[in-house]
Amino acid sequence: MRIWNKQEYKVYKTKTRRCTCYVIEFNATHILIDTSIKIERRAVERCIQTIGISRIDAIFLTHSHSDHVENAKYFSDIFHCPVYISANGLDRIRNGKCAMPKGTRPYSNFVYFLEQNIPFYDFTNFEPCPKIKTLDDAVVKFYLGEGAKLIDTPGHTDDSVSIIINHAIAIVGDAMVNVFGNQYPPFADDQEIVKIAWLKLLDTQCELFCPAHGKPLNRQELMIAYKKYL
Repeated sequence: MRIWNKQEYKVYKTKTRRCTCYVIEFNATHILIDTSIKIERRAVERCIQTIGISRIDAIFLTHSHSDHVENAKYFSDIFHCPVYISANGLDRIRNGKCAMPKGTRPYSNFVYFLEQNIPFYDFTNFEPCPKIKTLDDAVVKFYLGEGAKLIDTPGHTDDSVSIIINHAIAIVGDAMVNVFGNQYPPFADDQEIVKIAWLKLLDTQCELFCPAHGKPLNRQELMIAYKKYL
């Protein structure tokens, strides 16, 4: 489903429940942002087919959590394209293992407790992607032109990044959510840094912020949430 279209750029979101992925189209280049979980693999493929494209040129991962990266190796193989993540996430993707962040709410603290104490309750393993490459601003501009840029937005994880398109739309991964009236991520390595990341995103002057969980937020909604959690 297309959610944004301006000049050379088009942005589409997948109809996936666990993790929303995005496809950015720039002229004849197509970038997949995040890959969701295994059971949603077909839903991501259907979205790509619905857009009417036959290839993905690269995969950008917003961070190393399993619900974003489980299909990275699979899509890299079928589209014969490289996969990128920020430098802090390289070893996690190569090894197929990430760390569970702490909860920021009672229920997410309970999930964190389970993950730490019950071995079979494991969110953190996924298929390794040994050929993972470093995602930085130069890579983003190589594929998406000078109208795109990468910014570090840690807090949820130390490897979290956001992709900014045309100073207007931000693909933010789990830097924020928009679920049941909550925008603050339910899991975060460092809650204070989450707020700094939000301020960095507001400084971009973007008008639309697209998380992996929930609907996109407009600028006013993010400003209200920022003041609420400040």
